[in-house]
Amino acid sequence: MAGAFGETPLGLTSTILNVAAVLTRKQLKVPRYQRPYTWAEREVRELIQDLWRAYKRGAPFYFIGQIVLVKNHGKLEVSDGQQRLATLTMLLAYVRDRIPGRSKPFQSLILDGSTPRLLLREEDQNFYLGFVQEPGHMTELARHAEIGVDSKDLIAQAARTIESELSKITEDRELDAFMSYVARACTLNVVDADERGCAQTVFNTLNKRGSPLSGADIIKSDLLENSELSNTEADAAARKWEQTEDLFERENFAKLLYMMPFLLTGEPLLSPGDLASFRTAVDRAGGVRAFLFEQLPRYAHALRAIFAGSIDVGPASAEVNRRVALMKEVQEWDWAPCAIAFLAEHASEHERARRFFQALDRFTFACELSVVENRDREARYANIIKYVSDDKVLYGGEGKQRALLLTESEQMKFFHTLNRARKRDRQRRLLLMRLEAAMPGGRLVRMTDDATVEHVLPKNGGPWWNERFPDPALRNELANLLGNLTLLTYDQNAEADAKPYPEKRKIYFDTNAPILGLTKDIAPIEDWSLHAIEERHERLVRILSEDWGLVRGG
Repeated sequence: MAGAFGETPLGLTSTILNVAAVLTRKQLKVPRYQRPYTWAEREVRELIQDLWRAYKRGAPFYFIGQIVLVKNHGKLEVSDGQQRLATLTMLLAYVRDRIPGRSKPFQSLILDGSTPRLLLREEDQNFYLGFVQEPGHMTELARHAEIGVDSKDLIAQAARTIESELSKITEDRELDAFMSYVARACTLNVVDADERGCAQTVFNTLNKRGSPLSGADIIKSDLLENSELSNTEADAAARKWEQTEDLFERENFAKLLYMMPFLLTGEPLLSPGDLASFRTAVDRAGGVRAFLFEQLPRYAHALRAIFAGSIDVGPASAEVNRRVALMKEVQEWDWAPCAIAFLAEHASEHERARRFFQALDRFTFACELSVVENRDREARYANIIKYVSDDKVLYGGEGKQRALLLTESEQMKFFHTLNRARKRDRQRRLLLMRLEAAMPGGRLVRMTDDATVEHVLPKNGGPWWNERFPDPALRNELANLLGNLTLLTYDQNAEADAKPYPEKRKIYFDTNAPILGLTKDIAPIEDWSLHAIEERHERLVRILSEDWGLVRGG
């Protein structure tokens, strides 16, 4: 296509074609490396309504958008435009099935004899062929039950939306005229590319500037574009990527990708869209082939086990899963790449796993409680990943080489923090949750559970309490010590309020709610005094310290 400044760039041609011409050029194939069908009800409905408005106002043509095709072994691969083409085909299929007398011209745009005009990815094609491209099944598809496969469920949802919108056109004659208009007068700008890499460049540019892709989609296409993989290898890599992605909910897979540069190089990704930094990390860690076929699947399986609470490290599994579940309650997941790195290398070594996750649990809560300085944390976590297979560096070296152990000063600060009155409610709840898991007869409590902080000695006192603790300053200090705290349901906490201790005890134990280990610990204490609070505080700090392996002086 020539212009004032010369020809279209080498390897590219651009042509405006109507829908019928696009669908009947050559067989169109969606390659494995592309995402599946993703349009939701909103996108399908908007397309139909836009086409209908253009038809009703008598527009001589209506521009739908742009698609990108690449020549590959006699077929045209759809690098961009799958969603539009698949949806347009479904529109044609609905009209074909509804108006049997006019089925032939519409069916000719869907199948060339018995050959599909449009081939979706292998995972979806048989489903699409059976319900859409073969005549007579669109109504059945619209009533298809969800099967738990996103792409197939979205295709069925698209069929329901199409039926809902087009059933508003009650006269078959007008429906025929409308769909004929779509095939004849609705146009697409078709960009043809001689090579996949060229097409991917156009595709990436379009999606960075236009219709949104997920970060995962863009990273995948970007890696494939900037690799030296053959077409066969690229298809295999795309299959491996999709198998890996299917292990997760979409947002959790995105979390993995965000962690990957840190896992690979120890340097975090500054933003999810920082493609240049992502590629640099991949290149430094062995290249695209190693990343797609080895590193990504290996780390993905480790993270999946973390999310599922199903880490298998032999006899240490229960303990490791308990510690990981507790770390997951911490706001920042800086610990996760370290856990992933270890599990990817040493999941079969149960005693090593037991030691590592105790130390990581301790370090994570030390960071959460501000025992470790903020400015040091990133480098410390990076060192843990770097030396995840070197126990001498993790535990036995000196100074900075003691990657996973707290320094002596940090341990002393940790003890000081545990012995300090807790002022922030979230920190109190988190620490009590962590303590509950370490208690004899304790259980896992999550931050989202109905578990509120109960001050046995109320923060604001009360007549009974003020008489027993007349010094307001002392009363305030004692109220927020670990020894004075437990976890109760919201209703129990509200009922207990500032009641005298004997009445509170009845509320604690006269309940249908599960009684936590922290509360059971109160049962033998008949008189809530200064001595009782201090003695219980020391006991709770000791239990937590032993669970963490926290020892004074090293």
